[in-house]
Amino acid sequence: MRCKYSRGMQTSDRSTMPACKPALASTPVVEGSKFPAIRTALSILLVLLAALNLRPLLASVAPLLHDIQTDLGLSNLWVSVLMTVPVVCLGIFGPLAAPLSRRFGLEGVLLAAVATALAGALLRSFGLVPLYVGTVLIGAGISLLGILTPVLIKRDFSDKVGMMMGLFAMMLGLGAAASTAAVIPVTQALGGQWEMGLAVWMLPLLPTALIAVALLSMGDNRSRSTAQEKFRIMHDPLSWQIMGFFALFASLAYAVMSWGPSMLMARGLDPETSGFIMSIYFLAQMPSGLLVPIIAGKMRDQRLITTTMIVVGTMGAMGLLLAPAWSLPGIALAVGIGQGGGFAMALTLIVLRAGTPQVAAKLSGVVQSVGYVIGGLVGPFAVGLLHDMTGDWSVVAFFFAFVGTASLILGYRASRNRTIVVV
Repeated sequence: MRCKYSRGMQTSDRSTMPACKPALASTPVVEGSKFPAIRTALSILLVLLAALNLRPLLASVAPLLHDIQTDLGLSNLWVSVLMTVPVVCLGIFGPLAAPLSRRFGLEGVLLAAVATALAGALLRSFGLVPLYVGTVLIGAGISLLGILTPVLIKRDFSDKVGMMMGLFAMMLGLGAAASTAAVIPVTQALGGQWEMGLAVWMLPLLPTALIAVALLSMGDNRSRSTAQEKFRIMHDPLSWQIMGFFALFASLAYAVMSWGPSMLMARGLDPETSGFIMSIYFLAQMPSGLLVPIIAGKMRDQRLITTTMIVVGTMGAMGLLLAPAWSLPGIALAVGIGQGGGFAMALTLIVLRAGTPQVAAKLSGVVQSVGYVIGGLVGPFAVGLLHDMTGDWSVVAFFFAFVGTASLILGYRASRNRTIVVV
């Protein structure tokens, strides 16, 4: 059976249309948990801790890469493979998120994702082969965790999407900033062994697993579906617009994260100053990541705020290459605000444009899988290639301008007040 929601229709409007229910009648009606307040609190904690764990297990590798390469005798090729594996895992395991959540329930898959990442974090400190196998497990777990946490928000906090996505984005930035800044001091405090420096970041996974177990044990597993009815979303241009916006903006962000220190040092800054400016960039992402989804959730459509974040983030990225050196701390602040808010906006649009948790799961899987793979590979690769071909960093500003313009076109259209049509 087919069901089409009209463009611009709000979630509250759809809930009053019984004729549309059969199209996604795979979710059983459940009265709720025996302890709804406890369940709500646990769901909030799971969202926060899941977001906190999405970056440290991966971000902690780069600062220790020299020690890992020296100790294990890795060639540059195998170092590149190690850094690329998590991105590839997003493309491989991301599409499995929606069918797994329909089959086993959202909490069950979230718990399995945390357990998989935890197993990988334990394993990768035991030598060469375990390092790569553990990284694959971490990539698989983080992929499912990142894709399905917004689905949890859609399901349990449909009337507070903006606030919860803001908290999600803020904790995501906090995990990235904290792990990047603390990995070297923590490793030194633990004896200077890179194995311990990596293993310590599995600790936040433990309370996350306990909360997922608690939610699963409460028995209100509302995401499980026994129906085999399938539906399509990628026929709708809106799905492609969201995916394109996410992928292009992620390309811009990954390019700045990967090459930012090199670009700054090429302008004559010493490593310490470059690190300080990059820390401003990371820290600035946190408040914008929190506030932008909250503001966006209160707007009828999100075109204005999406446009603002893309323009600020793109112009700021160009400014890192072209602006006077004395202005770079302020430029880094602008880039962080724009890219942190723009990335949070891209994640929030997944939830806002999906009519049901099932659609959100499918859309989140497609958008994040494709978006992260393109963002993690194309952006840094293109910047490195342009620099190698020209020997000049300033030409990269034209690449930033092109990607930012394309992001603006797609992001503007994806931010219109519409809901994805399901067939």
